[in-house]
Amino acid sequence: MRMRTSKGILYFILMLIVSCIPMRDMSTMNMASIYRNADQKYHAEFVAFNESDSTVQLFLKVLPGEFLFTRQSDDQFRASISVHSEIIGSYELAKIIDSTTTEFSFELNEKSDSKILSTIIPLKITGTFLIHCFISDKNKGTYDDYFISLDRISKPSRQDFLVTDIKNTPLFRNYLYPFDTINIIYKDKSLNNFWCKYYNRDFPLAAPPFSFDIHNDFNYNPDSVSYLNIEQCKGLLLEKEGFYHFQTDTIGKTGLTLFRFYNGFPDITSPKYMIEALRYLTNKKEFEELKNSSTPKSKVDNFWLTHGGNEEKTRNLIKKYYGRVRESNKYFSSFTEGWRTDRGMIYIIFGSPGTVYKSAESESWIYGTPNSALALNFFFVKVNNPFTENDYLLSRSPTYESNWYRAVEIWRQGRAYNNFN
Repeated sequence: MRMRTSKGILYFILMLIVSCIPMRDMSTMNMASIYRNADQKYHAEFVAFNESDSTVQLFLKVLPGEFLFTRQSDDQFRASISVHSEIIGSYELAKIIDSTTTEFSFELNEKSDSKILSTIIPLKITGTFLIHCFISDKNKGTYDDYFISLDRISKPSRQDFLVTDIKNTPLFRNYLYPFDTINIIYKDKSLNNFWCKYYNRDFPLAAPPFSFDIHNDFNYNPDSVSYLNIEQCKGLLLEKEGFYHFQTDTIGKTGLTLFRFYNGFPDITSPKYMIEALRYLTNKKEFEELKNSSTPKSKVDNFWLTHGGNEEKTRNLIKKYYGRVRESNKYFSSFTEGWRTDRGMIYIIFGSPGTVYKSAESESWIYGTPNSALALNFFFVKVNNPFTENDYLLSRSPTYESNWYRAVEIWRQGRAYNNFN
């Protein structure tokens, strides 16, 4: 892999492409592709790290095989990409504060593996921002863009920490597997000690969109507290299920949170969790019978076979339903598994929305044609949660009741609602 800072033609072409964006209100753009894996050209993952008071380090994990390899002047095949990163204020205020462009190339023998890249973005001010990142395939002439939230004001911000594996490779997820051994790096190298608060909570499943959803205030008293020095944050193994909140002091609530969900997450394969995920499709009596069965696997199989009608149809139905559960875990996990959240519930039952509008404080999902009287609209409000940036609550309404039961009934008739998504 080769890397150099771009000063060439592609930079100016990209600037022309996005020149109309800086002052545009991006909260009016349809961003449905963020929840549609098939719509993305390049399935990149990102980690932003506030490495200093004047720079942000953006790590990217890309799949070289998604880019076009062409024969070069030295008779070798290479893929070449440009990563252009802009710091903007928010979705609503897309004025460019600072930016940088870096080019990378991949040799043919790197095609089958994922690659970790990094770029440094200058930023000397504090606040909350977005990184608007463009990944361009130079050989193919196509690009995708992505948005990464950036917190430069909380003390400490979760992005003041960098989590890596034992090989010092950044971890591109905030949840851990039972066997993960990690290092935690803090931007201020002079800080030698951290507090680690452990929480093990049983959060309720999202209520249907037409019903009242009562949330009790979160009890911030941890189950346990550890005081770790910097050496103890190297080769750290967090085995117990729950979540771990790392702070530089105990005065504020912000910090780094790492989650240990059930074994096998984000997939859902055990009968216990397969039954739990059926709660959206069952009434209370059905669910209790499933949950209390002494033969849970056969009960799950029988439920789906009863509603699927035949084995082939049932297999497809199971694949679609639990596929959406897995995708919900990928997209919406926060303080609890993604499928258990409001957005996860809507995503599982109704499929991925055709239109998504995002702002700094909300998301609006539309099924059908926007502004149409027949369109189904869901509005989610961002929750100020010190453990996660990914917590949203649905604005519930009795008007959703008929749509909900219609969608559930379609599933129970053996058909996936919104089957193409």
